[in-house]
Amino acid sequence: MFSLETIKTSQVVTLPGWCGDTVEFELKRPSILALAASGAIANPLMKTARKLFYSGVSPDGGDLAEEGRVLLEIARAALVKPSFDELRKAGIELTDEQLVAIFQFTQLGVKALDRFRGFASNNDGDIHGSEVPEQTK
Repeated sequence: MFSLETIKTSQVVTLPGWCGDTVEFELKRPSILALAASGAIANPLMKTARKLFYSGVSPDGGDLAEEGRVLLEIARAALVKPSFDELRKAGIELTDEQLVAIFQFTQLGVKALDRFRGFASNNDGDIHGSEVPEQTK
């Protein structure tokens, strides 16, 4: 049964970090349609926002600069703790991987981030220094 008490406005989620580790952020799931309607997504970016809304982030075509601006606006609306502005004031920029993960969370929830679980702790097979095969040096 649906009840208002079961709906959380935000939740702590694990995202990729900056150096192969993970980081936890408190995020909420804003509506892209509400962001567009409120003017948070600028009119010239509407075509790109529509593409992202219906098709998601894909490597095929699209204006990378516009997609970046839309993803930044979505991250601004989604970040609760720390907030987007707090990160900026501290001189911290989100990575491309973090922006895409935040977008996926806003559209699909925590299930979209399953691929990041264990990201940092699963490095048993990493090889370093002299163990790197010659062809990759």
